[in-house]
Amino acid sequence: MRYLLIGDPGLEDIVVDEVRERWPEIDACPRPYEVPGHAIVTIDDADALQSLTTVHHVIEIRGEAVVDSLEGIRGAVAGTALPQLAGAESFRVSTRLEGEHGFARMDVEGAAGAVIQKEHGTRVDLEGYAVNVRVDLYGRRLVIGVQLTRKDLGNRIRRARVLRTSLKPTIAAAMIRMAGAHRGEGRLIDPLCGTGTIPIEAKQANPALSVYASDWDDATVETARGTIANHGAEIDLRIGDARSLRKLYSHPFDYIVSDPPYGVRLGKRASMRGLYADLLRSFEESLADSGRIALVVLKFRAFLKALAPTPLRIVEERLIESSGLHPRIFILGRSS
Repeated sequence: MRYLLIGDPGLEDIVVDEVRERWPEIDACPRPYEVPGHAIVTIDDADALQSLTTVHHVIEIRGEAVVDSLEGIRGAVAGTALPQLAGAESFRVSTRLEGEHGFARMDVEGAAGAVIQKEHGTRVDLEGYAVNVRVDLYGRRLVIGVQLTRKDLGNRIRRARVLRTSLKPTIAAAMIRMAGAHRGEGRLIDPLCGTGTIPIEAKQANPALSVYASDWDDATVETARGTIANHGAEIDLRIGDARSLRKLYSHPFDYIVSDPPYGVRLGKRASMRGLYADLLRSFEESLADSGRIALVVLKFRAFLKALAPTPLRIVEERLIESSGLHPRIFILGRSS
Protein backbone atom coordinates (compact mmCIF):
# COMPACT_ATOMS: atom_id res chain seq x y z
CA MET A 1 0.00 0.00 0.00
CA ARG A 2 1.17 3.53 -0.77
CA TYR A 3 1.07 6.26 1.86
CA LEU A 4 1.52 10.00 1.65
CA LEU A 5 3.57 11.42 4.53
CA ILE A 6 3.05 15.09 5.40
CA GLY A 7 6.05 16.75 7.02
CA ASP A 8 7.57 20.22 7.17
CA PRO A 9 8.36 21.96 3.85
CA GLY A 10 12.08 21.77 3.18
CA LEU A 11 12.59 18.62 5.26
CA GLU A 12 10.99 16.00 3.03
CA ASP A 13 14.33 14.29 2.34
CA ILE A 14 14.90 13.99 6.10
CA VAL A 15 11.53 12.19 6.30
CA VAL A 16 12.70 9.81 3.57
CA ASP A 17 16.04 9.28 5.36
CA GLU A 18 14.21 8.33 8.57
CA VAL A 19 11.97 5.94 6.64
CA ARG A 20 14.89 4.28 4.85
CA GLU A 21 16.88 4.00 8.06
CA ARG A 22 14.05 2.04 9.68
CA TRP A 23 13.01 0.05 6.61
CA PRO A 24 15.91 -0.06 4.09
CA GLU A 25 14.01 -2.34 1.72
CA ILE A 26 10.94 -0.17 1.12
CA ASP A 27 10.40 2.36 -1.64
CA ALA A 28 10.30 6.03 -0.59
CA CYS A 29 10.15 9.18 -2.69
CA PRO A 30 10.42 12.83 -1.56
CA ARG A 31 8.35 15.66 -3.05
CA PRO A 32 5.78 13.75 -5.10
CA TYR A 33 3.63 16.10 -7.18
CA GLU A 34 6.45 18.66 -6.60
CA VAL A 35 4.92 19.63 -3.26
CA PRO A 36 7.33 20.59 -0.43
CA GLY A 37 6.99 18.65 2.80
CA HIS A 38 5.45 15.57 1.16
CA ALA A 39 6.85 12.08 0.68
CA ILE A 40 5.39 8.81 -0.58
CA VAL A 41 6.30 5.39 0.80
CA THR A 42 5.16 1.88 -0.07
CA ILE A 43 4.88 -0.34 2.99
CA ASP A 44 2.62 -3.03 4.46
CA ASP A 45 2.58 -1.77 8.05
CA ALA A 46 0.71 1.55 8.23
CA ASP A 47 0.79 1.65 12.03
CA ALA A 48 4.60 1.71 11.99
CA LEU A 49 4.56 4.96 10.01
CA GLN A 50 2.87 6.71 12.92
CA SER A 51 6.02 6.27 15.00
CA LEU A 52 8.06 8.47 12.63
CA THR A 53 9.39 11.59 14.37
CA THR A 54 9.62 13.93 11.36
CA VAL A 55 6.03 13.47 10.12
CA HIS A 56 2.79 15.29 10.95
CA HIS A 57 0.20 13.14 9.15
CA VAL A 58 -0.11 9.82 7.31
CA ILE A 59 -2.56 9.38 4.44
CA GLU A 60 -3.40 6.05 2.82
CA ILE A 61 -3.63 6.66 -0.93
CA ARG A 62 -6.72 5.01 -2.41
CA GLY A 63 -6.65 6.45 -5.91
CA GLU A 64 -5.22 9.05 -8.29
CA ALA A 65 -6.54 10.74 -11.42
CA VAL A 66 -5.87 13.65 -13.75
CA VAL A 67 -8.79 16.09 -13.64
CA ASP A 68 -9.56 19.65 -14.68
CA SER A 69 -13.10 20.17 -13.40
CA LEU A 70 -15.42 19.48 -10.49
CA GLU A 71 -17.21 16.95 -12.68
CA GLY A 72 -13.91 15.12 -13.16
CA ILE A 73 -13.39 15.13 -9.39
CA ARG A 74 -16.88 13.70 -8.82
CA GLY A 75 -16.22 10.89 -11.29
CA ALA A 76 -12.83 10.04 -9.76
CA VAL A 77 -14.23 9.95 -6.22
CA ALA A 78 -17.16 7.78 -7.33
CA GLY A 79 -14.73 5.30 -8.88
CA THR A 80 -12.44 5.04 -5.84
CA ALA A 81 -12.86 2.26 -3.28
CA LEU A 82 -12.95 3.58 0.30
CA PRO A 83 -13.21 0.46 2.51
CA GLN A 84 -12.75 2.51 5.68
CA LEU A 85 -16.29 3.87 5.18
CA ALA A 86 -17.86 0.42 5.53
CA GLY A 87 -19.77 0.55 8.80
CA ALA A 88 -18.42 4.01 9.67
CA GLU A 89 -20.88 6.30 11.41
CA SER A 90 -19.63 9.52 9.85
CA PHE A 91 -17.02 11.12 7.62
CA ARG A 92 -15.65 14.42 6.50
CA VAL A 93 -13.74 15.50 3.39
CA SER A 94 -10.53 17.52 3.70
CA THR A 95 -8.86 19.12 0.71
CA ARG A 96 -5.53 20.71 -0.12
CA LEU A 97 -5.66 22.75 -3.31
CA GLU A 98 -2.42 23.61 -5.14
CA GLY A 99 -2.32 25.63 -8.35
CA GLU A 100 -4.80 27.79 -10.23
CA HIS A 101 -8.35 26.46 -10.51
CA GLY A 102 -11.77 27.82 -11.36
CA PHE A 103 -13.12 26.61 -8.03
CA ALA A 104 -12.21 26.79 -4.35
CA ARG A 105 -11.27 24.21 -1.74
CA MET A 106 -14.78 24.20 -0.29
CA ASP A 107 -16.19 23.45 -3.75
CA VAL A 108 -14.03 20.32 -3.95
CA GLU A 109 -15.01 19.22 -0.45
CA GLY A 110 -18.70 19.76 -1.20
CA ALA A 111 -18.58 17.91 -4.51
CA ALA A 112 -16.62 14.96 -3.14
CA GLY A 113 -18.72 14.81 0.03
CA ALA A 114 -21.97 14.65 -1.92
CA VAL A 115 -20.67 11.74 -4.01
CA ILE A 116 -19.44 9.82 -0.97
CA GLN A 117 -22.69 10.35 0.89
CA LYS A 118 -24.69 9.09 -2.10
CA GLU A 119 -22.40 6.08 -2.70
CA HIS A 120 -22.02 4.95 0.94
CA GLY A 121 -24.94 6.51 2.79
CA THR A 122 -22.59 7.76 5.49
CA ARG A 123 -23.49 11.01 7.19
CA VAL A 124 -21.23 14.06 7.22
CA ASP A 125 -19.78 15.24 10.54
CA LEU A 126 -17.12 17.91 10.28
CA GLU A 127 -16.06 17.68 13.93
CA GLY A 128 -16.90 14.23 15.28
CA TYR A 129 -16.08 12.33 12.07
CA ALA A 130 -15.01 8.69 12.13
CA VAL A 131 -13.21 8.83 8.76
CA ASN A 132 -11.32 11.75 7.24
CA VAL A 133 -11.37 11.35 3.46
CA ARG A 134 -8.66 13.35 1.72
CA VAL A 135 -9.37 14.72 -1.75
CA ASP A 136 -6.28 16.75 -2.62
CA LEU A 137 -5.61 18.46 -5.94
CA TYR A 138 -2.02 19.27 -6.98
CA GLY A 139 -2.35 21.08 -10.28
CA ARG A 140 -4.38 18.59 -12.30
CA ARG A 141 -3.29 15.56 -10.24
CA LEU A 142 -6.07 14.42 -7.91
CA VAL A 143 -5.06 12.24 -4.96
CA ILE A 144 -7.85 10.50 -3.05
CA GLY A 145 -7.11 8.83 0.28
CA VAL A 146 -7.94 8.39 3.93
CA GLN A 147 -6.04 10.28 6.60
CA LEU A 148 -5.00 7.77 9.26
CA THR A 149 -3.83 10.35 11.78
CA ARG A 150 -6.52 12.30 13.57
CA LYS A 151 -4.00 14.10 15.80
CA ASP A 152 -0.88 15.77 14.44
CA LEU A 153 2.01 13.39 15.22
CA GLY A 154 4.09 16.48 16.02
CA ASN A 155 1.88 17.35 18.99
CA ARG A 156 3.73 15.00 21.31
CA ILE A 157 5.50 17.30 23.76
CA ARG A 158 3.51 17.53 27.00
CA ARG A 159 4.55 21.04 28.01
CA ALA A 160 4.20 22.19 31.60
CA ARG A 161 3.27 25.62 30.25
CA VAL A 162 2.75 26.89 26.72
CA LEU A 163 5.16 29.65 25.75
CA ARG A 164 4.51 32.15 22.98
CA THR A 165 6.93 30.42 20.66
CA SER A 166 7.97 26.79 20.75
CA LEU A 167 9.86 24.86 18.09
CA LYS A 168 7.89 22.13 16.35
CA PRO A 169 9.02 18.70 17.59
CA THR A 170 9.22 17.50 13.98
CA ILE A 171 11.74 20.24 13.16
CA ALA A 172 13.68 19.50 16.34
CA ALA A 173 13.82 15.81 15.38
CA ALA A 174 15.04 16.73 11.89
CA MET A 175 17.78 19.00 13.29
CA ILE A 176 19.00 16.21 15.55
CA ARG A 177 19.22 13.89 12.56
CA MET A 178 20.94 16.52 10.40
CA ALA A 179 23.57 17.04 13.11
CA GLY A 180 24.14 13.28 13.28
CA ALA A 181 23.12 13.08 16.94
CA HIS A 182 20.53 10.34 16.42
CA ARG A 183 23.22 7.65 16.45
CA GLY A 184 26.07 6.77 18.83
CA GLU A 185 27.21 8.30 22.08
CA GLY A 186 28.14 11.89 22.83
CA ARG A 187 27.11 15.06 24.61
CA LEU A 188 24.32 17.28 23.27
CA ILE A 189 23.15 20.61 24.63
CA ASP A 190 20.44 23.11 23.85
CA PRO A 191 21.59 26.32 25.57
CA LEU A 192 18.38 28.17 24.63
CA CYS A 193 16.06 25.34 25.56
CA GLY A 194 12.75 27.14 26.11
CA THR A 195 10.18 24.50 27.07
CA GLY A 196 12.70 21.70 26.43
CA THR A 197 11.56 20.39 23.04
CA ILE A 198 15.02 19.79 21.55
CA PRO A 199 16.51 18.03 24.62
CA ILE A 200 13.46 15.77 24.95
CA GLU A 201 13.49 14.89 21.26
CA ALA A 202 17.24 14.21 21.42
CA LYS A 203 16.94 11.85 24.38
CA GLN A 204 14.03 10.00 22.82
CA ALA A 205 15.80 9.72 19.46
CA ASN A 206 19.03 8.47 21.01
CA PRO A 207 19.00 7.24 24.63
CA ALA A 208 22.79 6.80 24.45
CA LEU A 209 23.26 10.59 24.34
CA SER A 210 24.15 12.59 27.42
CA VAL A 211 21.72 15.49 27.07
CA TYR A 212 22.05 18.94 28.64
CA ALA A 213 19.85 22.03 28.53
CA SER A 214 19.94 25.58 29.82
CA ASP A 215 18.19 28.92 29.55
CA TRP A 216 18.77 32.33 31.10
CA ASP A 217 15.25 32.87 32.48
CA ASP A 218 14.25 31.27 35.79
CA ALA A 219 10.57 30.90 34.86
CA THR A 220 11.44 29.35 31.49
CA VAL A 221 13.76 26.84 33.13
CA GLU A 222 11.03 25.89 35.58
CA THR A 223 8.70 25.29 32.65
CA ALA A 224 11.34 23.17 30.93
CA ARG A 225 11.89 21.24 34.16
CA GLY A 226 8.17 20.43 34.37
CA THR A 227 8.03 19.46 30.70
CA ILE A 228 11.08 17.21 31.04
CA ALA A 229 9.52 15.60 34.11
CA ASN A 230 6.35 14.93 32.11
CA HIS A 231 8.45 12.80 29.75
CA GLY A 232 10.62 11.15 32.40
CA ALA A 233 13.73 12.23 30.50
CA GLU A 234 17.19 12.25 32.10
CA ILE A 235 18.47 15.71 31.16
CA ASP A 236 20.95 17.98 32.95
CA LEU A 237 19.06 21.31 33.16
CA ARG A 238 20.62 24.54 34.42
CA ILE A 239 20.03 28.29 34.51
CA GLY A 240 22.61 30.22 32.53
CA ASP A 241 23.40 32.54 29.65
CA ALA A 242 24.02 30.83 26.29
CA ARG A 243 26.56 33.56 25.53
CA SER A 244 28.74 32.25 28.37
CA LEU A 245 28.38 28.52 27.95
CA ARG A 246 31.86 27.73 29.31
CA LYS A 247 30.83 29.18 32.68
CA LEU A 248 28.09 26.54 32.92
CA TYR A 249 29.98 23.51 31.63
CA SER A 250 33.73 22.93 31.57
CA HIS A 251 33.55 20.01 29.14
CA PRO A 252 33.03 20.29 25.36
CA PHE A 253 29.92 19.19 23.52
CA ASP A 254 29.66 16.98 20.46
CA TYR A 255 26.37 18.58 19.44
CA ILE A 256 24.94 22.03 20.10
CA VAL A 257 21.38 22.09 18.78
CA SER A 258 19.25 25.17 19.41
CA ASP A 259 16.54 27.54 18.24
CA PRO A 260 17.78 31.11 18.92
CA PRO A 261 15.32 34.03 19.06
CA TYR A 262 14.07 34.96 15.59
CA GLY A 263 14.28 38.67 16.33
CA VAL A 264 11.00 39.38 14.56
CA ARG A 265 10.23 42.23 16.95
CA LEU A 266 13.74 43.64 17.31
CA GLY A 267 13.61 45.40 13.98
CA LYS A 268 17.29 46.32 13.80
CA ARG A 269 19.37 43.78 11.95
CA ALA A 270 22.46 44.95 13.83
CA SER A 271 20.91 43.77 17.09
CA MET A 272 20.52 40.25 15.72
CA ARG A 273 24.02 40.29 14.25
CA GLY A 274 25.41 41.10 17.70
CA LEU A 275 23.38 38.33 19.32
CA TYR A 276 24.46 35.82 16.69
CA ALA A 277 28.10 36.86 17.12
CA ASP A 278 27.96 36.34 20.88
CA LEU A 279 26.24 32.98 20.54
CA LEU A 280 28.61 31.71 17.86
CA ARG A 281 31.66 32.70 19.90
CA SER A 282 30.27 30.93 22.95
CA PHE A 283 29.26 27.82 21.01
CA GLU A 284 32.62 27.56 19.24
CA GLU A 285 34.40 27.68 22.59
CA SER A 286 32.33 24.76 23.87
CA LEU A 287 32.30 22.65 20.70
CA ALA A 288 34.32 19.44 20.47
CA ASP A 289 36.87 19.33 17.64
CA SER A 290 34.65 17.18 15.41
CA GLY A 291 31.40 18.54 16.83
CA ARG A 292 28.38 19.92 15.00
CA ILE A 293 26.16 22.93 15.65
CA ALA A 294 22.55 22.96 14.39
CA LEU A 295 20.66 26.27 14.53
CA VAL A 296 17.35 27.62 13.24
CA VAL A 297 17.93 31.13 11.85
CA LEU A 298 15.43 33.63 10.47
CA LYS A 299 17.70 36.68 9.98
CA PHE A 300 20.15 34.75 7.87
CA ARG A 301 22.05 37.73 6.41
CA ALA A 302 22.84 39.01 9.90
CA PHE A 303 23.80 35.45 10.84
CA LEU A 304 26.18 35.06 7.89
CA LYS A 305 27.92 38.33 8.76
CA ALA A 306 28.34 37.17 12.33
CA LEU A 307 29.60 33.77 11.16
CA ALA A 308 32.21 35.11 8.70
CA PRO A 309 35.00 35.97 11.19
CA THR A 310 34.61 32.74 13.19
CA PRO A 311 36.51 29.47 12.66
CA LEU A 312 33.21 27.76 11.90
CA ARG A 313 32.02 26.67 8.45
CA ILE A 314 28.63 25.80 7.00
CA VAL A 315 28.26 22.05 6.54
CA GLU A 316 24.66 22.26 5.40
CA GLU A 317 22.05 24.98 4.90
CA ARG A 318 18.40 24.63 3.99
CA LEU A 319 15.32 26.80 3.82
CA ILE A 320 12.24 25.47 5.63
CA GLU A 321 8.72 26.69 6.39
CA SER A 322 7.32 26.88 9.90
CA SER A 323 4.12 28.60 11.00
CA GLY A 324 4.15 30.96 8.05
CA LEU A 325 7.81 31.94 8.50
CA HIS A 326 10.73 30.78 6.36
CA PRO A 327 13.80 30.30 8.55
CA ARG A 328 16.93 28.37 7.61
CA ILE A 329 18.56 25.47 9.38
CA PHE A 330 22.35 25.78 9.49
CA ILE A 331 24.64 22.88 10.35
CA LEU A 332 28.09 24.17 11.34
CA GLY A 333 31.45 22.56 12.02
CA ARG A 334 35.02 23.71 12.48
CA SER A 335 36.74 24.94 9.32
CA SER A 336 39.72 22.74 10.06
